[in-house]
Amino acid sequence: MKKIINLLLVLAIIGCSSQKKEERQADNNQQKKDKTIVTPKEKWDVHKEYDKFGNLIKYDSIYSWSYSNVKGDSLQVNLDSIMNSFQGYFDKNVPFKWNEDFSFFPKKDSLFMSNFFKDDYFFRKWQTQHSELEKMIKRMDAERNAFLKKFYPGLMESRDKN
Repeated sequence: MKKIINLLLVLAIIGCSSQKKEERQADNNQQKKDKTIVTPKEKWDVHKEYDKFGNLIKYDSIYSWSYSNVKGDSLQVNLDSIMNSFQGYFDKNVPFKWNEDFSFFPKKDSLFMSNFFKDDYFFRKWQTQHSELEKMIKRMDAERNAFLKKFYPGLMESRDKN
């Protein structure tokens, strides 16, 4: 009976240790996979110029690197074009203007200038406008997302998959 118990104990220990090895191998494989994703594409360009005697007179080198997106399925988009068209879309669809709706300086009407002479005028203005600012930023993000989904749907789908 002792032999059977000892045998079962040895088998349990061996089984647990082999399970740990499998977990380590899985972790190592995941780390290797992660390293290949994070590695940038590197390029060196070296330009040398020699005089008529073979002496090096100019030496210029350029090192560049870039990352592709995680899955390698990049979309070809002109970012400048997107930003320019977004500016017009944003101006039409967002009903506020920064200078008009969000000025910390008093209006030129003396009725609104009473708080201007208090010690913490700008801080108080910030406190009252903080929640308004948060609402405005959320609205701006919503408009940006609507713009990208409407005019560049593939761009948003690619981002959401990653």
